[in-house]
Amino acid sequence: MLHDADGVNLASNGTFQPFLQTAVPALGAPLNQNAYTALRDGLLARARGAGYLDARWLVHELRVNPKTDMADIELKLNTGIAYRLGTITVAQSLLNPVLAERLTGAKSGDAYTTQRLVAMNQNLAGTHYFSDVRVRPALDARRDGLVPVVIKTEPNTPRTYEVRVGYGTDTGARLGSKITQRYVNSSGDSWKGDLSLAQRQQTLTGTYSIPRLSDPLNQQYDLYTKFDRESNLGITTVSSTTGAQWARKFNLWTSSLYSEYLLERSQFGAEPAQTAGFLLAGARVGRRDLNDPLFPTKGSVLSASLSGAAKPLLSTASLVRAHVMIGGLYPLGDWVLKGRAEVGGVVTPAFSTLPKSLRFFAGGDQSVRGYAYQSLGPKDANGVVIGGQYLFTASAEVMHPVYGRDWWGAAFVDTGNAFDSLANMGLATGAGLGVRWRSPVGMVRVDVAYPFNGSSRMPRLHLGIGASF
Repeated sequence: MLHDADGVNLASNGTFQPFLQTAVPALGAPLNQNAYTALRDGLLARARGAGYLDARWLVHELRVNPKTDMADIELKLNTGIAYRLGTITVAQSLLNPVLAERLTGAKSGDAYTTQRLVAMNQNLAGTHYFSDVRVRPALDARRDGLVPVVIKTEPNTPRTYEVRVGYGTDTGARLGSKITQRYVNSSGDSWKGDLSLAQRQQTLTGTYSIPRLSDPLNQQYDLYTKFDRESNLGITTVSSTTGAQWARKFNLWTSSLYSEYLLERSQFGAEPAQTAGFLLAGARVGRRDLNDPLFPTKGSVLSASLSGAAKPLLSTASLVRAHVMIGGLYPLGDWVLKGRAEVGGVVTPAFSTLPKSLRFFAGGDQSVRGYAYQSLGPKDANGVVIGGQYLFTASAEVMHPVYGRDWWGAAFVDTGNAFDSLANMGLATGAGLGVRWRSPVGMVRVDVAYPFNGSSRMPRLHLGIGASF
């Protein structure tokens, strides 16, 4: 019999039910003193972990009847009241006290549970403000159903530096550096600058972030600017983007609303360079659920964006642009099946005025393997790929371990293209074999793909780092 002091059956209480389903000995099972002790102590620990800090046993008996060779267990627990969080004090000098408390993700009056204390610790430690966080409930000071909580912290170093070196067949050799100022003021503002120098593309980005005081764990405002230069397959572009966004996250989801001004100078082959400007407003949404961020073998990803511009509002032309990508990894025994699909489109009465960044291209390591980066799409009279209004790509891949769990073999088929109409879709297909290595910095991918379309039917090598989606 399992009861609390008011006669309520504990077995039907959601706080204890999952534990009791496995801890209560089955009827007719052999008597086991250790199992009884684990049941008794586990119930009390879970009661206190659920906020019943004054819980105590009124009855905890294991009665043995030698005449029937049967044993009965009777447990009667006085749970007392369920405590709630009292005042939350974050000992720190970096941030506004209100901001620091809200970064815990809890507030006075919330239910007191061990799980909530752990979450408070993780929330604060997950920010870039503190190097050490210790959450301590003041149990001896509890009164009137409230438990004060004191959180000790150590400030993080204010600034970090990062240097990157890499190579990919899409980008060529690349070198990068990033500087991050973790905190600027008591409002928790931060900034970062990122420089990326690759053979085909050079980018400089600066971002200033402001946490939203009402929900600083999940929402922030970003002011950003970006300068970019790219030269690939006869197309040279130079662009600047300046904008602002409101970014939010919820569980595995991220979203943002943004407005930005894009100024881009594009030169397609021997054609005269053209400069276009667009005041864009749009939204982005994404979801990422992977079992391992460095070498995923199960999960799904989704990203989608929608943006638009109107010619009367500082824009060269009116347009609406959408893009969606979805991918998944599905384990089948020792095999992993991976799939990806991508669609996009831009609707405008003046496509010829659009810069390269607003057009669609296909081909490359994370698009259609077997073809060079951005080599698929409509061409001009000189054979230069100038991009299309629409995009479709799809990929199917299987992976299997070939040496331990660090080396995997892969086989794949990719297809897709960028195009101006369904009648001229002209899907290009590539297939091949590859190797995946679980390195300390993530998945290293080496693929050899054969193109089934186009004038060049030579196998193509693709190298990359990171799970491709």
